[in-house]
Amino acid sequence: MTILDKLLADKRDQLANLRGTRASVMTERELTELGARLPPPRDFIGALRERPAPGIIAEFKRASPSAGVIREGADPRAIASEYAASGARCISVLTDRNFQGSLEDLRGVRQAVSLPILCKDFILERWQILEAKRHGADAVLLIVAALEAPHLRRLLKFAHSIDMQALCEAHDAHELDRAMAAGARLVGVNARDLETFELDLERVIQLRREVPESFTFVAESGIRSLEDAARMRDAGVDALLIGTHLMQAERPGEALRALVQGL
Repeated sequence: MTILDKLLADKRDQLANLRGTRASVMTERELTELGARLPPPRDFIGALRERPAPGIIAEFKRASPSAGVIREGADPRAIASEYAASGARCISVLTDRNFQGSLEDLRGVRQAVSLPILCKDFILERWQILEAKRHGADAVLLIVAALEAPHLRRLLKFAHSIDMQALCEAHDAHELDRAMAAGARLVGVNARDLETFELDLERVIQLRREVPESFTFVAESGIRSLEDAARMRDAGVDALLIGTHLMQAERPGEALRALVQGL
């Protein structure tokens, strides 16, 4: 099993234990109606399309399966406030338990800042999208490798029906094509190999050429320096999603400001 397979298996176990909760037994119509009654989301894509490019999605995460604990005792409100003051266009919040995250981290970030927020998790069910919106997210992550084509389309359609946006994450040209064919407006390429967990920014650069400029393109993972960020800028990406580099810095806000000013 790949690391992604293990993470998805754990997520399915979590979701199975939540069967019978109010949201999990709602029909699509009920979920849509409830989602429509929640406060309208902020424009995640619009924030990333502002110039100059690339905009930065600054990520809050406590740990990862590859790096282990990244920042002990991290305060989501404090770090999100630093990000907002330092030039982030949007904020991403890891809510999966394998990253020591939770929806309460998402709620805390929403209470601290007014920027658009991405809920970064392993989304497999429509009601997870509703829960993300209920906790303050404006967009959700959909991992193409984790979803069969019909299911990806259903989740995208539902997200759009409640005015949420979705970042469809791909790792190769085939997955990119699947994302765009499914109706994605916001696509990302993760530089991390799902089997080896090695990083390859060159793959992001190559795949950027495969995506029309009408889509919003995000480079994910592997941005460790201003030089890395500049390579992505020169490749024409619209946004950078940066987590570990910022969370490992002594002062995450200052590390972010250095990137924003350097670009």
